[in-house]
Parts: sequence; C-alpha cells; structure tokens
Amino acid sequence: LAAAETYRLVTLPSEPQAEREFASLLRAAEETMYAVTVDEGSDLVGTAVRDLDATVVAVKALDGGIDTLARDRTLAVGDEVYLVGRPETFRRLDARSTPA
Repeated sequence: LAAAETYRLVTLPSEPQAEREFASLLRAAEETMYAVTVDEGSDLVGTAVRDLDATVVAVKALDGGIDTLARDRTLAVGDEVYLVGRPETFRRLDARSTPA
C-alpha cells in the first residue's frame, strides 16, 4: 500500500441479501431479467400487465415514477417495463414495443 494513495475497503455482508439471492436464482434459471420501453404506436400501449407472457417486476412511467403493480395496470407510451422471462418472450415483446 502506498501512503499517497487513497483506498476503500469493500466487503460483502455475512448475511445473504435478497438481491444476491435473486441474482443467484436468475443465474440458475432458464429465465432472465429484461427491460423493454413502450414506444408510441406500439401495440403494447393499453395492454394490461396481466396479459404479458412474462413476470412483470416493475414499470417505470415516463414521468420517472415506479409503480406498485396492480394486475390491471395498463401500459402507456414511454413506460419502461422490467420483466423476468425467457429470451423468446423478450424477442416477442421487443417486436410489439415498437410501431408496426
């Protein structure tokens, strides 16, 4: 160690944290996490969260607010949707997120 340098000690907690457990589960699963933005003219506009073929973790609205999710919450232009699902599902949602 050099006296002229600044160092920072970083440690991992001794207790498992929920986010670490979640990341560990994602690595072991066939599913992964993804985010898709709903564009103007997209057929996802007005779609209820419950109708998506993936588990919706959160929706970040255009105004920056992150909503607690009701199953009947519908998507709007500019929403950023955070999902857990399979890659083929994300490809379908990507195709739907932009205008045809």
